[in-house]
Amino acid sequence: MLHAQKLSYSYGDTFSLKPVSLGLEPGSITGIIGHSGSGKTTLLHLLAGLKEPASGQTLLNGEAILTPSRKLVPGHEKIKLVTQQNTLFPNISIAENIAYELRYYEKSYQKARVNTLARALNLKALLAKLPRELSGGEIQRVMIARALADEPVALLLDEPMANLDRIHKKQVMLNLKEVVRKEQISCALVTHDIYDAFGLADQLVIMNRGKVLQTGTSEDIYHHPKNRYVAELTGEINTWGENRYFRPESVEFSPKAREIGTAKAVIFQGSYYEILLDTKNGPITARCGIRLVKGAEYNFHIRSFIHFN
Repeated sequence: MLHAQKLSYSYGDTFSLKPVSLGLEPGSITGIIGHSGSGKTTLLHLLAGLKEPASGQTLLNGEAILTPSRKLVPGHEKIKLVTQQNTLFPNISIAENIAYELRYYEKSYQKARVNTLARALNLKALLAKLPRELSGGEIQRVMIARALADEPVALLLDEPMANLDRIHKKQVMLNLKEVVRKEQISCALVTHDIYDAFGLADQLVIMNRGKVLQTGTSEDIYHHPKNRYVAELTGEINTWGENRYFRPESVEFSPKAREIGTAKAVIFQGSYYEILLDTKNGPITARCGIRLVKGAEYNFHIRSFIHFN
């Protein structure tokens, strides 16, 4: 288990990370979400032992990891950090890149481990290729495989899905979750895309301006956000009156409903239509399973409002 114990960090007068206590459980993924500058990547680097905390410590299975001021080469061999930066060796194959992390192991184990990860992350067809022959998304998958090669206790991912298209992203997310569960790795994922976190994380950590605002499951935070910032970060919201808020899916169309809105736009979104309604309380967004007529009036009601914790 990787545990942040009252970790804080400061960078002059420009940024400070308030004390954070956070546990990453084996076999589960924690999503760290927040706007740019909220402290997500700083927290990840503190967890990896790559930054010097102002206070607090990081524990790995109950033992404090050494900070950069106490170690010649910052970091911990059992904590792996994957960023968007391509760090693969350009002139050796993908199989050799992954096996490099296992260079002190027997060849038979190297081969078996590389094949296991290639199957788990759908890389079999890439093993003989060079990095320059791969797409950005493929490189990202290889870097995850390389980080997993020597069976780390903790895996820290900084925007790992940024270069993946929707189809490959979903498959990689499912594969990664299975590997983390099977090998009982403590995993943290930093992402700006809440839908990546919804599909992957067992726990969410919401950050803003260096402070953790809320932690919990995706469902709990989506339906019970602490404040408007959390609500907007985890999905679209509408304002009704001065201080009432609701999600677009809470709008229900019915001829018997009292509220009336004019459909100013009807946007096809695949499995649903997004409806921009002009109402007495201003414009709102709704979602509907059938196509409505632009310019027509519709009766609706709001099933539920968001109540901030």
